[in-house]
Amino acid sequence: MHAANVFRARAFRIAVAFSLAVSLATAAVFGLVYYRLSRADVEKIGAVLTDEAAKSVDDDEARLQRALQLRLTRDLRRLDYVALFSPGGALAFGNVGEIPGIPIDGRAHFVTEERALDDSENHEPAMFVARRRANGGVLLLGRNLREVYDLEESVLTALGAALLPSCLLTLGIGLWFARRASRRVQRLRWAVTNVIQGQFATRLPIDRSGDEIDSVAGDVNVMLDEIARLLDQLKSVGDNIAHDLRAPLMAARAKIERALEEWPEDDPMAAKLSGAIAQLDRAAVTIEALLRISAIETGARKKSFADFDLAALCGQLFDFYDPVARSKAIVMSVDAAAPTPMRGDENLMREAISNLVDNAIKFTPAGGEVRLEARTDNGQPLVRVSDTGCGVPLQEREKIFRRFYRVRNGANEAGNGLGLSIAQTIANLHGFEFVVEDNHPGARFELRPVAKAAPPRRAE
Repeated sequence: MHAANVFRARAFRIAVAFSLAVSLATAAVFGLVYYRLSRADVEKIGAVLTDEAAKSVDDDEARLQRALQLRLTRDLRRLDYVALFSPGGALAFGNVGEIPGIPIDGRAHFVTEERALDDSENHEPAMFVARRRANGGVLLLGRNLREVYDLEESVLTALGAALLPSCLLTLGIGLWFARRASRRVQRLRWAVTNVIQGQFATRLPIDRSGDEIDSVAGDVNVMLDEIARLLDQLKSVGDNIAHDLRAPLMAARAKIERALEEWPEDDPMAAKLSGAIAQLDRAAVTIEALLRISAIETGARKKSFADFDLAALCGQLFDFYDPVARSKAIVMSVDAAAPTPMRGDENLMREAISNLVDNAIKFTPAGGEVRLEARTDNGQPLVRVSDTGCGVPLQEREKIFRRFYRVRNGANEAGNGLGLSIAQTIANLHGFEFVVEDNHPGARFELRPVAKAAPPRRAE
């Protein structure tokens, strides 16, 4: 299946929408995880600082300084900034020169910029707690948040790196389902196309998955079975009528012929009886044509299929029809020098091509041309009959193969409108199709095998 068909498929659009939805949901979950992680670390640091300040605020100054010194040198992960200010605001001990702009309330406060721990000019975010001592001095404890921010950045990078593969995986799964669904739809379309082309024995494929598509396909197959049954009944009714009429018509014709023998030739009644016989003969020809179509449609002749040379057959038809064409001052030519092998019923193909050649001669005026061609095209046999006659109007090209239909340009010509219908039936039996084109002037009929695409493979 072409990639363009997959991308145009509704299943692919659903897969893309599903991928976007999953991506948004994944991003939302990742964002919530990132937010909760960052908040939890900051809240934990704030709680630790608040607890440390509360425990140390009542110690005497000398003991407090020793404790803070130990904390700075031995417990770097808990305290990064410490300071002890006198009641007058002077720094008595610590590594912070002044109180940041935070309230002295014993609670943790975020400071966006504080001097870096490496004594550089850089400033980094920090968390501080300032608590007033009993003598009026201030205890300041702080923690640098660079490690927390680095951790958050690492988590964010990891989440972002995981988001892309998740999206691609979801999209890949969606593409797989879309391709599988598109193949299934394509197989359904292939079956429907065969039915449209007249292959009424074709049925829609069922995957036995028991889903809605299988249910619809099963219902359609039941409907096709019923249509095929009704068509067989309708055809059998017409065939039976034609078969039943043949004997009475022949009996009536025989009686009229016997009656005609009793009338003088110059009697007006004799002319009327002759006209009645002519009409009965025309009806008999029509009935024989209908029965002929029915016999061909049964497909029983396929058992007699054999290999033959289509080019040689066209040469024989040229020899037969060339005198007829010359009698009407029509130039007939044939192009069938190279052998054109095919498998089928030679007599039926002779009848089909004869109908085409006969129509071409019939509808071509004196001085015109009729050309018969047979050759191999892309390894397949092809027959072409072209003329310079009245042609077939574009709006009638799909109708001329219907039973009893006659083009308006040839309404005055003799015939029953069944010749092309017989030719079409023979073509269908051999897996051929008719292509009618404009010959500028006239018409060009091409008889060639139907180009059938193989059904898509069943998706596993």
